[in-house]
Amino acid sequence: MTPPGASRAVAEHLSALLDGIGALPAVDLALADAVGRVLAADVEAAVPVPRFDHAAMDGYAVRAADIAPDVTGAGAGPGGPGGDVSLPVVAAVGAGAAGPSALEPGAAVRIMTGAPVPPGADTVVPFEATTGEGDRVRLPGDLRAGAHIRRAGEDVAAGETLARAGDPLDPRTAGLLAAAGVARVAARPAPRLVVLTTGSELVPAGTDPAHLAPGAIHDSTAVTLVAEARALGAEVRHRGPVGDDPEAFLVLLHDAVRDADLVVTTGGVSAGDHDVVKAALAGRGGFWFGQVAVRPGRPQGHGVLHVDGEQGRRAVPVVNLPGTPAASYLTFQAFVRPLLAVLSGADPDVTVPVTLGAPVRRSPDRTLLLPGGRGEDGRAVVLPGHVGHSQRLLARTELVLVVPPGSEELPEGARIGAIVVASAATGESGHRAGGGR
Repeated sequence: MTPPGASRAVAEHLSALLDGIGALPAVDLALADAVGRVLAADVEAAVPVPRFDHAAMDGYAVRAADIAPDVTGAGAGPGGPGGDVSLPVVAAVGAGAAGPSALEPGAAVRIMTGAPVPPGADTVVPFEATTGEGDRVRLPGDLRAGAHIRRAGEDVAAGETLARAGDPLDPRTAGLLAAAGVARVAARPAPRLVVLTTGSELVPAGTDPAHLAPGAIHDSTAVTLVAEARALGAEVRHRGPVGDDPEAFLVLLHDAVRDADLVVTTGGVSAGDHDVVKAALAGRGGFWFGQVAVRPGRPQGHGVLHVDGEQGRRAVPVVNLPGTPAASYLTFQAFVRPLLAVLSGADPDVTVPVTLGAPVRRSPDRTLLLPGGRGEDGRAVVLPGHVGHSQRLLARTELVLVVPPGSEELPEGARIGAIVVASAATGESGHRAGGGR
């Protein structure tokens, strides 16, 4: 393990954060409640889809041999080859109702879309192709055997695997599972995240500006991180802001971990006179504070706190981010999202490949986390502005470009990794709880 205070590469730091972290225990969830969660077991169809042969259109269920014998080879029907046929209508059946036990030769059944096809019938003739004659119907002789019937199991076979363990459940797949008779699934629960902000200069967002003390600022970091984590599917609570008092911070932190799967603190991790997080936790077993070769957000920390509960003793990871809005937000994407993904049962690689629409300068010794967007051609571009200070820049961010260190500029057309932010996620962002693929 890297000694406290030492410098780490980004990959090394992320590996240390993920060490010992696993997926949360699976829970049994109703389908609607499981959407957005990662499945913990394969899911098989309980019934075929369709469950029975049914009409695909409103019309008449018939035996093809009674109308067009040449399509079945069954001999001449009542109307002869190619001619119209008049048949008695012996019953009617709608969706959700049972029809006659069997269709006798030389008869027709009036049938609605979705209704079960009577045994013996092998074709449905749409209403618009027929002419009513009281209790009889005239049907064309040029039909196709098997037309307008959806066969049992043609979409899904009973016992077929429809979703795999490790897949996030989306609304469309949930609908498919419901159609196949599945009501509940085993899935990973939403991670419970606590965001704890620190800094004596902070006041809750929304505080009347007329009542702000000199030097006070609104706690925008809390709003941003809480909202981002919720958009990723986590259950999130905010604690703080707490001032630069190590004892007050520890009280709030120990209260936060009791009902959390992960705690994120912001601020107080550098080398200043009032770095409360570092002052409170440095030297405690398992906590590390040091420099990570990343910009912005070089000072970082992390550790584990243990809490006793109904399920026994739990280890709760704690990630300590810097306090400036840009640094906390961008390193949240790089370091916290992978943890949320793992807790949710997803892949910790939250990046997607993107193509650069313009050259990008690199740092020789640091990974750059750059706010980005999409150009008119869909390729990734760095947003103009000062990443260290502009929250307006963060508000426009769609992608966090992860630019590896190097001495040469990355040219237009180069491929790099990027993180699609939850608030601007598209189909390529993948799993809501942190995943990027």
